[in-house]
Amino acid sequence: MFKSPIELSDIEPKALRDLFIYWNKIRGEKSMPSRKDFRPSDVPRLLPHIVMVDVEQDSGRYLTRLVGTETVKAMGIDLTGRYVNDVPQMSVVLERYQWIVENKTPYIYTGQLAWSEKSYLEYFALGLPLSDDDKRVDIIMWGLVYYFPSEQRTRFPIE
Repeated sequence: MFKSPIELSDIEPKALRDLFIYWNKIRGEKSMPSRKDFRPSDVPRLLPHIVMVDVEQDSGRYLTRLVGTETVKAMGIDLTGRYVNDVPQMSVVLERYQWIVENKTPYIYTGQLAWSEKSYLEYFALGLPLSDDDKRVDIIMWGLVYYFPSEQRTRFPIE
């Protein structure tokens, strides 16, 4: 599921609701906050859920600046310092990156982690643009929560 514009009530995981509230707070009257507005010390419990990606406007490439521990655990690899463009099976994800760059507004996405070895996981992604000049997106800040899909439990009779 992809949705934009979003409201707080659209965001299920508490960590991502809190990140969205914080993003709006530091945004103030601007359309997008800047990287210097973001202070990790303001949201220490959210850091494991955050991924920061630099947007290279001229090349159209996306450099992973920081990967939170929750994403490292879910993916089984730390992509810090790597270009997202160079990671196999990420073309669908790159389309979402480009959408944020073009639209300069947050969105949410819920789906299956189909581009990972752990495709049995589902995830909730909150994409938040950051901009130094309030005109172009310089960094995409992702809030990510991973979970096992809900499934119907079978009760076994105990004799």
